[in-house]
Amino acid sequence: MLAEDKNKPVKPDRRRMFVVVAVTLSILPVAMLELGLRIAGIGDAAATDLHAGFGDSARLFELDESGQLYRTRLARQRFFVHQEFPAAKSESDFRIFCLGGSTVQGRPYRPESAFGQWLELQLNAADPSRRFQTINCGGLSYASYRLRPLLQEVLTYDPDLIILATGHNEFLEDQTYADVKARSGLRIRLEEYAQSLRTVMLLRKLTGGEARQEPTEDSDDTSDASSEVVEARLDDDAGYASYHRDEEWRQRVAASFDESVREMMRMCKKAGVPVILVQLGANLRDCPPFKSEHRSGIDVPDEQQWQTLFDNAAANALSDPEAALMLYQRAAEIDDQFPLLNFRIARCQDRMGLFDDARRSYLKARDQDICPLRMPGSLNEKLNVIAREMQVPLIDANSMITDRSPQQIPGFDAFVDHVHPTIGGHQRMAQTIASALQKANIVASSDVPMEQLRRLYRDHMESLSPIYFSNGRRRIGWLEGWAQRQRLLDEITPVDTRGMVAATTRSLDLHDFQAATESLHDAVSTDESAVQMLLEHSAELFRQGRNSTSRWVLEELAKVAVDEASIAKTALGFLIIAIDQEDMAEAAAIYKRQSNNWTAIIRSDVSGWSEAMPGVLERIQQMLP
Repeated sequence: MLAEDKNKPVKPDRRRMFVVVAVTLSILPVAMLELGLRIAGIGDAAATDLHAGFGDSARLFELDESGQLYRTRLARQRFFVHQEFPAAKSESDFRIFCLGGSTVQGRPYRPESAFGQWLELQLNAADPSRRFQTINCGGLSYASYRLRPLLQEVLTYDPDLIILATGHNEFLEDQTYADVKARSGLRIRLEEYAQSLRTVMLLRKLTGGEARQEPTEDSDDTSDASSEVVEARLDDDAGYASYHRDEEWRQRVAASFDESVREMMRMCKKAGVPVILVQLGANLRDCPPFKSEHRSGIDVPDEQQWQTLFDNAAANALSDPEAALMLYQRAAEIDDQFPLLNFRIARCQDRMGLFDDARRSYLKARDQDICPLRMPGSLNEKLNVIAREMQVPLIDANSMITDRSPQQIPGFDAFVDHVHPTIGGHQRMAQTIASALQKANIVASSDVPMEQLRRLYRDHMESLSPIYFSNGRRRIGWLEGWAQRQRLLDEITPVDTRGMVAATTRSLDLHDFQAATESLHDAVSTDESAVQMLLEHSAELFRQGRNSTSRWVLEELAKVAVDEASIAKTALGFLIIAIDQEDMAEAAAIYKRQSNNWTAIIRSDVSGWSEAMPGVLERIQQMLP
């Protein structure tokens, strides 16, 4: 009987019961551990975010413990920076959400010096009856298609205005995240749920896999979450090696950009929220293309002849740019689709004073870049069409920056790297946006006298600690390492006065005063006209509220100024800074040293210092006893 029972087959229902019991017993310890961790508050699920924008549950903001304040989720601070705003909105509140990539975030710095911050300062000064707040939603390496779910979330927070500035990351994102985009929604949700488990988070922490956070501005911590993040976006295997000439792929990315931006415009219109588009600019003059390839179908003899011409031109470029240009143009007859060739043609034309030709060649080099980390002209054109067809205001930051650059060719005078504007560039973007808001009747007023605006800038800049700028300098180092800029340094080595002055201004933006000293003295020793160019930049720094940096330039110029005219020009700058800082003793001493010459000094000033503080003589005379 026992033998018969032993050989009797197990019924299907009983077999399933055995499986259920076995599975239950196996997961019970894990479930109990998970429950215990949640009760104890260990292993917060907000400590990481696997997809950072691809899943439905990856929200950017969460309520704090009091339920009174929305703040950036810790998980998202690998891509975004901490922002917060009240959950309850009063009648006087005016909320502006700025969406885009790292330019919106203010890289290589932080939102404290991005255009959103300057816009907030200006609008609050123009209309004290309202409380304007800009919430910075700039995500590192975020392309337009990743901004769509972010906008969907933002529209639930009762915004009064959306500012969208996107376009630089379209090709980067498509290369990096194609595998994630191809995953099914179910798979993403399952992965997100797994990542939310406290048990998983605890294991990540124990194994050193938790997300690192960016250093705060009062810290000397040299770690930075972005360094770890961006290195995974453009390395030898998945980055440059994966970029090849592929016009069909470029057209698909451009079409995706067009649809993403149009969809976001439709979302804002449906929600009844005003939206403004910002057309971003890029560094043309001091940024060679990141990767170059020959045209498709070039044969070996042609490529060999092309290379010979290219090498011979390079050997002549410094001593004889005209001869080098002729050789480069002969190479272009064989293959004019090699981006670096067109950049070198532009550099020769630039040195020869053929600025219109140089501008066209620089643009051609940008648009041909095999690894397009700068927004190409095709996307700029699409943005213009979208704004026109959908009747959305478009802020042309590209033209605004270009028009202020020497010979209308932006370089390090306007950008600290390939796409990120200088602090002064962000301020001008804010001024342009404020004027557009008033013109579109979105705000009642944006008019603030320039002197008052400059003082607002000054007070805000003085509130930023030195660590703020040193952190920015470190981020530039990480960014250039990520983009492998060391391969391209020879292409942008300054060879003329303009280049040396541009190198000086860039170093000043990064508070690298040692490098700035070297390039400033090289510029002045090479060409006396550099003194005037640097005087103009010192006046521009003063208008940006950066008094200490402006004064540093004047002090360095005073060391090399030997003629009376240069000494007098620097004295005007010193006088204006002393008056602005209310240092009456220094102002009086400076004034008395040039007491008989001030009218002539101001009348001959072309550096912009007298415009930076109109009526300077009347002011100092009223202050003197």
